Amino acid sequence: MKIEALHEELPLLELFTQLREAGLPLGIDEYRLVLTALQEGFGTTDQEALAELCRTLWVKSQDEEHLFNYHFQQVITEPYPVKPSGTRQEEKTTFSPSPEVQQALENQGNYSSDLTNTTPATVPVSSELMEVQDEMQVAEAVQITTQNNEEMTVNRFTETDEYFPVTRRQMKQSWRHLRRMVRQGLPTELDIQATIEQVVRQGVLLEPVLMPSRVNRTELLLLIDHKGSMVPFHALSQRLAQTALRGGRLGKASIYYFHNCPTKYLYHDQTRQKAESVTDFLAKLRPERSAVLIFSDGGAARGGFSLERLELTQKFLDQLKQRSRYIAWLNPMATERWFGTTAGEIARLVPMFEVSRQGFDGAIDVLRGRGINAQLRHGL
Repeated sequence: MKIEALHEELPLLELFTQLREAGLPLGIDEYRLVLTALQEGFGTTDQEALAELCRTLWVKSQDEEHLFNYHFQQVITEPYPVKPSGTRQEEKTTFSPSPEVQQALENQGNYSSDLTNTTPATVPVSSELMEVQDEMQVAEAVQITTQNNEEMTVNRFTETDEYFPVTRRQMKQSWRHLRRMVRQGLPTELDIQATIEQVVRQGVLLEPVLMPSRVNRTELLLLIDHKGSMVPFHALSQRLAQTALRGGRLGKASIYYFHNCPTKYLYHDQTRQKAESVTDFLAKLRPERSAVLIFSDGGAARGGFSLERLELTQKFLDQLKQRSRYIAWLNPMATERWFGTTAGEIARLVPMFEVSRQGFDGAIDVLRGRGINAQLRHGL
């Protein structure tokens, strides 16, 4: 009786307890933050606003978001008691978190959004739950694919967060081969040959001849398919982005996100809040230095064929080829899974490689301008 009374007095305690048991790293401080926000009037307009509040303060990754959506759907089965006054729009415009809540948001890092800009989830909780069940089927298909490779099967279940077909270290090594070196800037390096020739002409060394240092002018644009059938590969896509930005030693690297196929917009963030039109994206490309790598299963994860997706992808690739000479496609599904799917047809339009050390190096070769040799080596 005491436990039941406690659950009645403390809001969201059952949800909090289930999330802890599911593995979310929540403590009493996180629970107290939600209570503080509720007391300040946030997340009280309806059930969806409550879910968004809890996500913002408790969830730190995509995997945790799916767990949260599932347990929220299980626990909050009836409309949550809300305050009769105030509307969603009022909550959005008047939301001013206390210093305690604001500090928690800053500690969340890049994943959480600022509560002052909190908007309802674009997908209802029930629909999100259906998507999780769908992606579990995709993950099973991925596991079946990798069982054909004994090394991958063993490594898949070892106690490590590495993705063994291509480890972080291997990714960084491969990124560093993506170079277009030119001498640029102030003369700071000794030009030995020119200095020797000057001594021969003048008979004495008056001063050394200097030249600008070599810099990598490659501009990588990594386009990542996000959500949908790509959910099982989110960790891998994040690893690609992180190694390119932090360890690739590239001249410049930019990350963009899309779903299934870029049509009108690309996005600078995974939540697809910061949009950039495809037209503006293409206008920024420079044929002599821009290298575009697309990371997507191309429909191979579900094993289907979509004429609409193929046509949209072809239209985007045709536009892309007019602005960049260096384009490659990295597919997280094994090559044998492409045939009979949309991905198999896309592979006829652009050099496509599976995610393995050899495949990743092949994609880098294409981006370096060695596309013919790379395609012949991979049987494309």
